[in-house]
Amino acid sequence: MIAFVAGTRPEFIKIAPVVEALKRRGAPLSIVHTGQHYSYALDAIFFEELGLPKPSSNLEVGSGEAAHQLGTIIIRSAEALSKLRPRWVVVQGDTNSVLGGALAAYKLGVPIAHLEAGLRSDDWDMPEEANRVLAGRVAALHLCPTDLQLERLRRENIVRGVHVVGNTIVDAALMNADRARERSKVIERLGLVGKRYALVTLHRPSNVDSEERLTAVMRALGAVAKHHGLSLVFPIHPRTQATIRRMADGSRFSESPFITTEPVGYLDFLRLLADAQLTLTDSGGVQEEACTLRVPCVTLRSNTERPETVTVGANLLCDSTVPGVLEGVVETMLSRARTWANPFGDGRAGDRVADLLLDPKTRRTPSGAP
Repeated sequence: MIAFVAGTRPEFIKIAPVVEALKRRGAPLSIVHTGQHYSYALDAIFFEELGLPKPSSNLEVGSGEAAHQLGTIIIRSAEALSKLRPRWVVVQGDTNSVLGGALAAYKLGVPIAHLEAGLRSDDWDMPEEANRVLAGRVAALHLCPTDLQLERLRRENIVRGVHVVGNTIVDAALMNADRARERSKVIERLGLVGKRYALVTLHRPSNVDSEERLTAVMRALGAVAKHHGLSLVFPIHPRTQATIRRMADGSRFSESPFITTEPVGYLDFLRLLADAQLTLTDSGGVQEEACTLRVPCVTLRSNTERPETVTVGANLLCDSTVPGVLEGVVETMLSRARTWANPFGDGRAGDRVADLLLDPKTRRTPSGAP
């Protein structure tokens, strides 16, 4: 039995290729859903569109203060995993669900496989940095997207159980891009046929929790739209929406050039991204998806744990809201040829991960153990 502990939109997307590969091999598996994301738009629709099996349990942790949420995940994950008694617990990425699931498994003596291991931003103001580093400290199997993460783990003295497998987001994007074009009607529904637009996603606390910062970012985006003749398609994350509702002038962000919508499903998102002139985002996963689909990306941060996207020319960083700065960065990306090589693999990461999980020779003790 292979158990997955996951609870957010990007986790569901990135575990899906591994789940599919295990199913093809006839391996028993189970998904423990923490309930960190719980709305239909961020949860159930991804199970439907990705063909994921129904979770064996939903821990229903919901939102809340980070420490309380993490503690609840640990307690409830431990209860669920004790009943399943899996051979491996797989966690993906850097969320509270990842750290909570990893700590619960570690205390139960169940080996942990960390999918998307070794990513680092070196920004400890980001809660994700602590989550990914701490989860890696108790993992036995480190599944790295590229050689860059292998080298980073080596510098941290993590050398056992480390494998470069590629990034499963490539598998997911390539598997679903054609389906998205055939099935999704989001372009028509939002009146985007024939329009030049950029896709905007914002959810990082550093960008959206402060009304002052979010206002500055949105004004800078509006200036970009005006300068480059773009509409801005903006699926609003619940965290971002909560701040907008507190803002006295927040309603104007639903006016031109912004085309706002509730969070969209995976197929709709892929369609929006594939047809965009570029994306402006603070999401790590969107950087990878844009790189894979060859859509220029501007990351609205001063750092990234996906530096490969910058190296190959698919992405530039910009956290400035000074007038003219973001417009210039966008100009650079819009003028680039979409010919970069994808550094995240060939779309077969799910198969490689499944083979490692099922191989009896795969080391199952934490990498820090003697």
